[in-house]
Amino acid sequence: MMVMRTEWSFSLLGAALLVLLYVFGPAAQGQQTSSHKNYTVSIKGFKFVPEKLEVNAGDTITWKNEDIVPHIVTGDKFRSKSLDQGDSWTYTANQKGDFPYNCHFHPTMKGEAVVH
Repeated sequence: MMVMRTEWSFSLLGAALLVLLYVFGPAAQGQQTSSHKNYTVSIKGFKFVPEKLEVNAGDTITWKNEDIVPHIVTGDKFRSKSLDQGDSWTYTANQKGDFPYNCHFHPTMKGEAVVH
């Protein structure tokens, strides 16, 4: 009789733990359980390629300069360091919205990041 009561107690304890994990686990706290994506924008021929990029909040965008002249990626919410040929700079898109940007040195170079 004692063995049966102990097994039953452990089963009940296990079920209670599963309920607690479900109620108080990461999904219940609003934490994202999927991984974020990484995107690359090439800077070449005095253009951002792609010119418009759509990402989700939490994704990262890396700008890589393939031109022989330096560029600075500049938007209202971000600004890169001066990127020489071969340099890159990464930004994590945490805020939702439309974010136009350009090159500080070459203002006719324009791009846009749309964050969902």
